[in-house]
Amino acid sequence: MAYLKGAIEYLFATEDELSTFHSKKHIDKMKSTQGMKTRDLFNLGEEYDSIYMSEVSGQLRTDVKPKEFLTQLGDKYESDYMSEHVYECALLACGCTLEAVEHVATNKVQNAVAIVRPPGHHADTDSAMGYCYFNNIAIAAKIAQQKWGMKKVLIVDWDIHHGNGTQSLFESDPSVLYFSTHVYQHARFYPFSTIANYDVVGEGPGKGFNINVPWNKFHMGDADYLAAFQHVLLPIAYEFDPDIVLVSAGFDSARGDPKGHCDITPEGYCHLTNLLMSLAGGKVVIVLEGGYNLTSVEESMCSCTSTLLGDPCPRLEGGSLVPSRSAMESIKNVINAHKPYWKCLEFVDVSIPDAEEKDEEEITR
Repeated sequence: MAYLKGAIEYLFATEDELSTFHSKKHIDKMKSTQGMKTRDLFNLGEEYDSIYMSEVSGQLRTDVKPKEFLTQLGDKYESDYMSEHVYECALLACGCTLEAVEHVATNKVQNAVAIVRPPGHHADTDSAMGYCYFNNIAIAAKIAQQKWGMKKVLIVDWDIHHGNGTQSLFESDPSVLYFSTHVYQHARFYPFSTIANYDVVGEGPGKGFNINVPWNKFHMGDADYLAAFQHVLLPIAYEFDPDIVLVSAGFDSARGDPKGHCDITPEGYCHLTNLLMSLAGGKVVIVLEGGYNLTSVEESMCSCTSTLLGDPCPRLEGGSLVPSRSAMESIKNVINAHKPYWKCLEFVDVSIPDAEEKDEEEITR
């Protein structure tokens, strides 16, 4: 078992760093939450599409019971918590991500992990969304290009939800390859948008540099994700030849997560991480995104970290080592959508397993 040799000092992101992706209006709104009371936070939350309000320093409306008040807010706003400490926490999460990327990009360390919250990949230029306030990975990618000589950046997003915010920044940028595996369910899974489908390949000069692998069934496991990496990501990534790999590591795709309904094991994450280490001279930064089961997050992140430190990958045991029919259908669609843009896919075809799969209940979150 390898051991960590040290930790990178944390720093808070600056407003200038945030502005590489976010508008001044959005930054100012998030900054204004400092010291706000619940009623003011509620009013601010009304401006967003998916906001949960939380109790702040015990300040609740007195004309309704606290539980009733929070229930009312939860019914109206879906997936962001606003509190007087949100801005500070979001600055710290972004700052830690930047420090990790800077250390790897400037060869101070070979690789790094950033265990941060809140996550970032849903945050857009002008808005918070899906528990995300500032887009940590997107900001880090832009600054890595501007300051640390990382001309070509690969972003791998294995969070169970599509990283709509990250995609929006780079969809026209051929210097950033964005690859996302996520539950899609024909746009019936959060964030409920067709921009997460396989045929959304980028815009203008960025065509071919936005790769969505949408899962239309649940319970995708190690074999399905490894197939997506081996058939799609790795061939394209080798052709792209990135200078650094940034991972939006949402562990809601892990076995046991109550929201993701997928089945990647800790051993599976070891193998996914090991495959990424073959790129960019091993310059890999893993940044925590989603994950709603503490045990799953802990075991999964530990597995990724041990692999980065040089531990051998354990054998994959239990469950099928053959990808599902639904997964291979999605992978085939992705390959066909990207054939016009990548030489490595020109003569590639994939076979679809004949095994029948059980119907699944519809789960949208």
